[in-house]
Amino acid sequence: MFKNRLFKNVLFRWMPHKEQSICEKRLVKVVKRLKVENFNFNWDRNSCFVEFTYQGESYRLEHSVDKAKEKGIILRNGLDCLNELTQSLEDLGLIIDRGMYDFDTWIAGMRQSPSVEEPPEVQDEFQLKYKSLGKQAGEETIALKPETSFKKFEDSHPASKRTQIK
Repeated sequence: MFKNRLFKNVLFRWMPHKEQSICEKRLVKVVKRLKVENFNFNWDRNSCFVEFTYQGESYRLEHSVDKAKEKGIILRNGLDCLNELTQSLEDLGLIIDRGMYDFDTWIAGMRQSPSVEEPPEVQDEFQLKYKSLGKQAGEETIALKPETSFKKFEDSHPASKRTQIK
């Protein structure tokens, strides 16, 4: 189709960045359509998320390559996940525009619980990681002979004595 190699290389270098910007613009557009003011999104190699605040509540939508694979859907990377998530939000926007349900009804199950747990201190983590398990049930101890010194070995085996070089 393309005979000029330079044109092909420029075109293929331009396409992935164009895809990313299109996806991000679609996401911004649909989030504004849902009347969400503050939102944050990110995608990485295998997953994506969209966090937003709606009427004082925090929400987080997540999607990943692994979740899609469990359902039999093949996604290449996190950008594909973000495209799928954006498409779902666009579909949700259409349902809301038809007047079937409010946005509150749809996102009620996506509420983000506040993180109560604090990260453990390094010292506690070290003690937990290397805590002795003690003797386990059904485990036997094996008595070992105390090691004999090398000198005693040489005395009992005269053929194995080292020769000294003078």
